Amino acid sequence: MQVNVQLKVASGTVAASLGYESAVESALKGAGLKMYPKNPGTQDSMEACLFRVPVKDQAEADRALQVLEGHDGVERAGLAA
Repeated sequence: MQVNVQLKVASGTVAASLGYESAVESALKGAGLKMYPKNPGTQDSMEACLFRVPVKDQAEADRALQVLEGHDGVERAGLAA
Protein backbone atom coordinates (compact mmCIF):
# COMPACT_ATOMS: atom_id res chain seq x y z
CA MET A 1 0.00 0.00 0.00
CA GLN A 2 1.35 3.44 -0.86
CA VAL A 3 0.41 7.07 -1.32
CA ASN A 4 1.51 8.69 -4.56
CA VAL A 5 2.68 12.30 -4.41
CA GLN A 6 3.28 14.89 -7.11
CA LEU A 7 5.21 17.91 -5.89
CA LYS A 8 4.80 21.32 -7.46
CA VAL A 9 7.51 22.09 -10.01
CA ALA A 10 9.17 25.36 -9.07
CA SER A 11 10.20 27.25 -12.22
CA GLY A 12 10.34 24.00 -14.20
CA THR A 13 13.74 22.79 -13.00
CA VAL A 14 14.78 19.86 -10.86
CA ALA A 15 17.07 22.04 -8.75
CA ALA A 16 14.34 24.56 -7.95
CA SER A 17 11.97 21.77 -6.90
CA LEU A 18 14.40 20.47 -4.27
CA GLY A 19 13.08 23.08 -1.83
CA TYR A 20 9.59 21.60 -2.09
CA GLU A 21 10.99 18.10 -1.73
CA SER A 22 12.86 18.98 1.44
CA ALA A 23 9.88 20.76 3.01
CA VAL A 24 7.43 17.94 2.24
CA GLU A 25 9.91 15.31 3.40
CA SER A 26 10.30 17.15 6.72
CA ALA A 27 6.53 17.35 7.19
CA LEU A 28 6.16 13.61 6.55
CA LYS A 29 9.06 12.81 8.88
CA GLY A 30 7.21 14.66 11.64
CA ALA A 31 4.33 12.23 11.10
CA GLY A 32 6.65 9.21 11.19
CA LEU A 33 6.56 8.67 7.42
CA LYS A 34 9.12 8.77 4.61
CA MET A 35 8.83 9.46 0.90
CA TYR A 36 10.89 7.96 -1.89
CA PRO A 37 11.35 9.06 -5.52
CA LYS A 38 9.33 7.11 -8.07
CA ASN A 39 12.00 7.75 -10.72
CA PRO A 40 15.35 8.00 -8.90
CA GLY A 41 18.13 9.75 -10.81
CA THR A 42 15.92 11.30 -13.49
CA GLN A 43 16.73 14.75 -14.85
CA ASP A 44 13.23 15.19 -16.27
CA SER A 45 11.53 17.83 -14.11
CA MET A 46 8.09 16.25 -14.54
CA GLU A 47 9.30 12.80 -13.42
CA ALA A 48 11.52 14.18 -10.64
CA CYS A 49 8.46 15.58 -8.85
CA LEU A 50 6.83 12.13 -8.45
CA PHE A 51 7.23 10.35 -5.11
CA ARG A 52 5.72 7.48 -3.13
CA VAL A 53 5.05 7.11 0.57
CA PRO A 54 4.81 3.48 1.72
CA VAL A 55 2.06 2.98 4.31
CA LYS A 56 1.12 -0.13 6.26
CA ASP A 57 -2.62 0.44 6.63
CA GLN A 58 -5.51 2.80 5.94
CA ALA A 59 -4.91 4.80 9.14
CA GLU A 60 -1.33 5.51 8.11
CA ALA A 61 -2.49 6.38 4.58
CA ASP A 62 -5.02 8.83 6.02
CA ARG A 63 -2.30 10.41 8.16
CA ALA A 64 -0.01 10.78 5.11
CA LEU A 65 -2.80 12.30 3.03
CA GLN A 66 -3.66 14.75 5.79
CA VAL A 67 -0.04 15.99 5.88
CA LEU A 68 0.30 16.09 2.10
CA GLU A 69 -3.01 17.67 1.15
CA GLY A 70 -2.38 20.64 3.42
CA HIS A 71 1.17 21.29 2.18
CA ASP A 72 2.03 24.16 -0.18
CA GLY A 73 4.65 22.08 -2.00
CA VAL A 74 2.20 19.33 -3.06
CA GLU A 75 0.39 19.49 -6.38
CA ARG A 76 -1.61 16.31 -5.67
CA ALA A 77 -1.59 13.22 -3.52
CA GLY A 78 -3.65 10.07 -3.49
CA LEU A 79 -3.76 6.45 -2.43
CA ALA A 80 -2.36 4.15 -5.12
CA ALA A 81 -4.92 1.82 -6.65
